[in-house]
Amino acid sequence: MTTHAQAYAELSPELQRTLESSGVGVYSFDAASGRFVIDATCRRLFDIDESIQLSPEIMATRIHPDDLQRYWSAAADSMKTGTLACDYRVVHQNGAIRFVSSRGHLQPGAPGSPPRLQGVCIDVTTLRGLETQLLASESRMQELADGVPGLFAYLDRDLVMRFLSAQYDRFYGYPRSRHLNQHISTVISAESFAERGPMYERCLGGEVVQYQEARRMANGEERYYSVTYQPHRSAAGEVVGILSLAMDVTDQRGAQQALERKSEELERSNQELEQFAYVASHDLKAPLRAIDILVDWLQEDLQSYTGGEVTQNLDLLKQRTARLHRLLDDLLAYSRAGRKPGEIVDLDTRLLVEDLFILLAPPATMQLAADPSLPVINAHHAPLEQVLRNLINNAIKHHPTRNGSIRVYAQDKGDEVLFAVEDDGCGIPREFAEKVFQMFQTLKPRDEIEGSGMGLAIVKRIVEWQGGRIWFHGGPAGCGTVFKFTWKKVARDLANVTRNEVIDERHEQNRTYLAG
Repeated sequence: MTTHAQAYAELSPELQRTLESSGVGVYSFDAASGRFVIDATCRRLFDIDESIQLSPEIMATRIHPDDLQRYWSAAADSMKTGTLACDYRVVHQNGAIRFVSSRGHLQPGAPGSPPRLQGVCIDVTTLRGLETQLLASESRMQELADGVPGLFAYLDRDLVMRFLSAQYDRFYGYPRSRHLNQHISTVISAESFAERGPMYERCLGGEVVQYQEARRMANGEERYYSVTYQPHRSAAGEVVGILSLAMDVTDQRGAQQALERKSEELERSNQELEQFAYVASHDLKAPLRAIDILVDWLQEDLQSYTGGEVTQNLDLLKQRTARLHRLLDDLLAYSRAGRKPGEIVDLDTRLLVEDLFILLAPPATMQLAADPSLPVINAHHAPLEQVLRNLINNAIKHHPTRNGSIRVYAQDKGDEVLFAVEDDGCGIPREFAEKVFQMFQTLKPRDEIEGSGMGLAIVKRIVEWQGGRIWFHGGPAGCGTVFKFTWKKVARDLANVTRNEVIDERHEQNRTYLAG
């Protein structure tokens, strides 16, 4: 009878080379004679030299000790089943390890003699390496998904759940493995599936889907999630599944709602502040006007009186009354700063500055320059005019001489403009960098320079209202002061007050003033 080794030798050279190149070796074991025959591929696989006489014991010395028992058990079972199937490790003499998959079948021998075992040994080392890498990759992916602070899942094209992150254990209240390889409709309620079904279809059609919804956890707590469905595509670009990520936004949602409530409260507070400032200004100005009139009457009656200090005291009283008038006006302006900006227009800031120079009527000996760098921008006219007017007036009023110079220039900064008002006055010490922008703060006594101390506070509030900032530093060569502020560019289509709203507001103000 032809042995398996003889049959192998009878194969064509081409087929033998094919088996050798694929790492497949053939073997034959005759239990009756104890003869073990293997081809050259098996010898290389088991690291057995051709000079060594083969036997089951020699073959066993090459099998890894931890796999040997499994090998003998598989061999014993083959006597009952007629087939051998066993995977094990082979240890070479240099310590190298190869993974082998052995397959064989029994052929009956002569009557009364043991059967023969014939089969193949396949080198699966490379395959095992790939499997190990795949398992490691899957493990890393699981770790990454478990590290995501949300519910991460993967559904195949048939909406079968193939992957769930560890966060689902807490969400479900039991191991997530219960739902693996199940259709999503068996996991969520019929109502939820009816709502999500169309979104699944959109995602499988290639669309990224995002939405928010409330979900109830196993402990009964309701949490809010921001959900994203991302199409998963094959190498050919075909959508083969859905990557689902649900991020818990309950805390952020609560914070947003709290912020909205605070914004509403702030809006009410600002309205009440403006109303209070207007009422206070209106009601307090009435007795001040009466005091002004009384002082005028007293001055008329006492024109011929030259004794004592009555005339000087009346002048001082009139001066203090005028100061209170300015203070009330500035308080009202501060409360309204940035609240009613008016419409957005194309504003030539160079012409605006030149008009302000004329309006503020500085001494004829003072030089005022509107630099060509001042741009034409889309801006709220009234707030920007008030900021520039206050800064220019501040430079004029606080200049130690009547022969100074003031220059206003600008620099384009992309989405904003940097304005600067530069003078050559006495300057401001750096220790007053914060104080000058506070309410009711002046660097000189009010008897020396009249003012409410509100001008720069109003400027700061308006500049910060539109998202800018204001600061100052010394002028060129350490002389004078340069006030700088940034002003955001605004597109006309983003105006929050239309021309009609401005007109309606002015009409409302006129009605209010007339009613007062």
